[in-house]
Amino acid sequence: MKHFARNLFFIPSVFTKISFGDTLLSRLRIAVLMFFKKKNVPAEVKAVKLEKWYDKLEEPNKVILERYLANANTSSEFLFYKSIIDAALIDENYGFATLMCQYASDSKIDDYQRFKINECMIDSLIGESKYDDAKAICESNLSLYPSIATILIEENNGKIPNNLNFRNRYIDILVGVESEYDLANEMLDKYNEMGILTDDDLEYRKQSLKIRRLQKSFDSVYTYRPVGEDR
Repeated sequence: MKHFARNLFFIPSVFTKISFGDTLLSRLRIAVLMFFKKKNVPAEVKAVKLEKWYDKLEEPNKVILERYLANANTSSEFLFYKSIIDAALIDENYGFATLMCQYASDSKIDDYQRFKINECMIDSLIGESKYDDAKAICESNLSLYPSIATILIEENNGKIPNNLNFRNRYIDILVGVESEYDLANEMLDKYNEMGILTDDDLEYRKQSLKIRRLQKSFDSVYTYRPVGEDR
């Protein structure tokens, strides 16, 4: 009986040793996996110290990212994101471009950098047919523009840039998606008053809208059929 009791006493200690051994092995296994995981972080990602960010990326997105790393600018975190976004837009991979824009927006960037990222996100959201979201980003950049206008104009040899997405694409959505011609004309006037659209451009764009509107009206009349007639 004493022998049996002694065995019972030692049984828990045996299982404790096995459990401790399993835990130790598990920790070693995790450590080894983490070591190789860190070793597999692309050099371009390491160069901008985004290892933790990379680890949190879902595997499919890591695969997509690797496709664009040849175009990566590793001078800074901002330029890294921007170069990847540009490559994705060229590739018409709009969903991934939007995702990278969101990551960039969540990082520590100044107003100028945020403006640049937003300009890219407008294109990516339109590419995804997310027009309301794109308009919201356009409005955000409209608010940001006055604080960075001087920098943008200096970059463009003292002239108002032609490729302002928040201005151009907003009108594109109003006209091409929503057929809001009157609102588009109002926005053009507003842009002119803000100094982001010259008088010549204002006249040209308004004339273009007028022609487009007349053309659409003509097309509607041309395709009209009385009720009951075959179309």
